[in-house]
Amino acid sequence: MSTTDISTGVRAWCDEFERALSSRDADGLRSLFAERSYLRDNGALTWDFRQFHGRDAVVSTLLDVVDEIRPTGFRVSDSWPQPHLLGDGEGATIEAFFDFDTVAGTAVALINGTPDDSSPYGLEVHAMYTRLETLNSVSEPERHPRGSGFTPAHAGQTYAEHVRRRREWVDGDPDVLIVGAGQAGLVAAAHLAQLGVSALIVDKNERVGDNWRKRYDSLSLHNPVEMNGFPFLDFPPHYPEYLPKDVIGGWLETYARYLDLNVWTSTDFVGAERDESSGSWTVTLRTADGSERVLHPRHIVLATGGIGGKPSIPALPGLTAFSGPVLHSASYTKASDYAARKAIIVGTATSAHDIALDLYENGTEVTMVQRNPVVVNHVATANLAYAGYIDPTIPTELVDIRYGIGLINPLRESASQQYHAFAKDLDADLLKGLEAAGLRLGDGVNGQGWLDLFLRTGGGYYLNKGASEVIVAGGIKVLPYDRIVEFVGDGAKLDDGSVLEADIVILATGYLNRKVEVADQFGEEIADRVGEIARLDSEGEWSTMWGQSGQPGLWINGGGINQIRPGSKLLALLIKADLDGSIPAGFRRPPKNAQARHPHETASIGQS
Repeated sequence: MSTTDISTGVRAWCDEFERALSSRDADGLRSLFAERSYLRDNGALTWDFRQFHGRDAVVSTLLDVVDEIRPTGFRVSDSWPQPHLLGDGEGATIEAFFDFDTVAGTAVALINGTPDDSSPYGLEVHAMYTRLETLNSVSEPERHPRGSGFTPAHAGQTYAEHVRRRREWVDGDPDVLIVGAGQAGLVAAAHLAQLGVSALIVDKNERVGDNWRKRYDSLSLHNPVEMNGFPFLDFPPHYPEYLPKDVIGGWLETYARYLDLNVWTSTDFVGAERDESSGSWTVTLRTADGSERVLHPRHIVLATGGIGGKPSIPALPGLTAFSGPVLHSASYTKASDYAARKAIIVGTATSAHDIALDLYENGTEVTMVQRNPVVVNHVATANLAYAGYIDPTIPTELVDIRYGIGLINPLRESASQQYHAFAKDLDADLLKGLEAAGLRLGDGVNGQGWLDLFLRTGGGYYLNKGASEVIVAGGIKVLPYDRIVEFVGDGAKLDDGSVLEADIVILATGYLNRKVEVADQFGEEIADRVGEIARLDSEGEWSTMWGQSGQPGLWINGGGINQIRPGSKLLALLIKADLDGSIPAGFRRPPKNAQARHPHETASIGQS
């Protein structure tokens, strides 16, 4: 197909889609989509993060929302690439972007279609992704506002006095309280500021960035710098490919200061109670001097973790009898702080490998105890899954939006299976050596590898940056967990009666679901309304993350940097829309523990 043919066909498809949608023509809409087609929405059509599988579900959803959302004015976008063909052969896909309007703002739609000569449009659409872009209530922020940047509250007030009063919230309350000054909290606050929404960030640490600085010293990111950029401020060009944790910590501090974000450090979030009649929270904070402040924000964003929350501490037989230190990987710093000759690490995922390598390189004999199979790939192989981010010819924003379709669950699962099979073949020599060394390898859920495990549990895999070669060479030992009878004073007693000696035991055993944090801070009732966080829900979305939580006024942010970058913008737009009163009652997500169906849920959801 020529570029002209593709463009002509796409524009005709767009016109017919607009006609069929505006006239509520179900058969007309049905004719535009393949039988096995999918719709995923981030805020534009459902005021939430939703996906719908199967043509009947797609058409039913579109017709269900059209009266209240009023999507109209569909046109080929001038802001995104023009309609074009991606790939060739059986994998060829026509990609096209449309801008459209809703009753509350503007949105973008991305479609993927298969070239089809029998179609009057030259394509059969199998996937559509829609995303809220702007709100009508928000004007473009003024660039370099005239004057000195503030209006004095009284004669003689200085800018420094004005800033102090603003930061201390002497007058009034913030619209939003954000708990956690890591990347998720800061980026959410930056997007809220662009929308004119006031936010206060609180963090228990002494400095912004301490959430990274206080992690184990050898930690660095396992994905490249190109996919971890922040909005509104680019990384300097001298930053390395894999960012060390101290560089990230320093960057967060710089980011908060550059964007003039309001952060209270050394401040504990004690808890909050919701007053549904006023639509606000009563929040208690404990500040650095031990005094308490009570604030009444309309919304709270929990941004206190990536995927997991509190450390998961398993009850291992006899562990209390061990005479040496026992610590979770979250508390580990560096080998020289422990002076251990021999170490046992329980776990074989990323933190276990990183800590094992650090100990080994500092002269410690290390044994990793394996409880479950682990997926391993070279980090360079893993990066092939992010090739779009690394390609300098592809804008980051384009890669981000393409993931809108890539995360449609049946498509994601199929792509993960294909990638995992490819990665296993590419890393076959390494995997063979690891198995020979006693490491029990797995394929994840249904052969979907580490990409899927990240979304399901956040663990169960290792992207090799050096530890695997040491395991193959015998420098780091691997022991199956079922060989341990119990821990004793000087180590672990094995099933043959011998003792695996150790001076320290490190539990690299993962983290509890963040629902536990919600229960601690808001009570079990609200935690049950919210449900599990950052786990795949029945539709295939990352449950409760960025979208509505089931508890009015409570939002969750987290995940990898490449996830919180687009996710935080949408979260901010949804909060602003809620403050404006733009989200209709019928589009409110019910509590997870309620029997009611989700608004606009159809019987076809889950078909594929």
